[in-house]
Amino acid sequence: MSHTRTTVSALERLDLIFSLLKTISTAIVTLLSVPFWGTNGHLRAKKHVIHTAMRVMNARASAKQIQYISASSDEAYTTFAEAQGFKPVSTNLPEDATAHWIGSPDARRILVFFHGGGFVFPAKTQFQFIYDVQQKAGDDTAGIVLSYSLAPTKSYPHQLRQGVALISYLIHEAGKKPEDIVLAGDSAGGNLLLAVMSHILHPHPDKSIPRLEIDSPFKGALLVSPWVDFSSAAASYTTNGKKDIVDRDILIKWGNYYMGKAAVDAYNQPGTASKEWWQGIDAKVRNIAVMYGDGEVMLDDIEKFNETLKESFPSLEVQLVKGETHDQPFLDPLTGAKEESDSTRIIKSWIMDRL
Repeated sequence: MSHTRTTVSALERLDLIFSLLKTISTAIVTLLSVPFWGTNGHLRAKKHVIHTAMRVMNARASAKQIQYISASSDEAYTTFAEAQGFKPVSTNLPEDATAHWIGSPDARRILVFFHGGGFVFPAKTQFQFIYDVQQKAGDDTAGIVLSYSLAPTKSYPHQLRQGVALISYLIHEAGKKPEDIVLAGDSAGGNLLLAVMSHILHPHPDKSIPRLEIDSPFKGALLVSPWVDFSSAAASYTTNGKKDIVDRDILIKWGNYYMGKAAVDAYNQPGTASKEWWQGIDAKVRNIAVMYGDGEVMLDDIEKFNETLKESFPSLEVQLVKGETHDQPFLDPLTGAKEESDSTRIIKSWIMDRL
């Protein structure tokens, strides 16, 4: 099913103008402090200005307003395909989901990507990243991006149903083997990836979500700045709150959109899962890596999750990147960064080594 851009009322459009004006004025005021950063501080200052402005916009705007000014994942994919000169190929899935291919659907090796954005933003920069990896990996590799329903129009566990539908399609209809599949997800996409893995380990009590069984382990699972706990209560939400691109209040708001009326559980907030929950995951995936920055508000939550997961997956690869903030490989392009970040190079290399 094609997901179209959200519509808003005239009053919501007017309010959006006020949000944009507040964002611009905040950026200008913040920019005035740049001369005091010193001759070598211009890059840090630019990042600070952009992050401050984006925090203001995300705090002020509603999910509907964000989705109104953003191309849908489907629209972004079509535009990207046209720009790169390849024919868009999409697969309609159950539960009103769509999956977009980068590379041939007949390829043997598959990179499955669950995009981030707080379950509020559509996919955008992820297409370029996957295209870069696919082009380097060759014709026998393809990427596929799940275009899932956004919150609050659809809330948990609908996105889990869609994620399960994608994996089920790849294995049972497209004939792909788990050992040829690498799973990846950034931020909220990392949350969704872990929800799918939890469902494989412990079929969800909601019987409307089909069981998902695999006869061999996935080749790998990559988590980039995974959003694992919506409480936003850890100390790093304070210590990194003024340097990251998101903050406590924004994430609480987006988390509420996604949760709807659901109770907290290990599927929707994997950071709350016990160490026993992950027992057996080593039989479902061969390699797992977590990549995140030391300037993230989610820092403490991610590190707590890492320690829990290591109890059942001792070979967990952890990449803590100094000087980087939340989801930098996929947010850098939105802020006009001209060079690849360290984290971007790290995760591209990790994926390439496993495709």
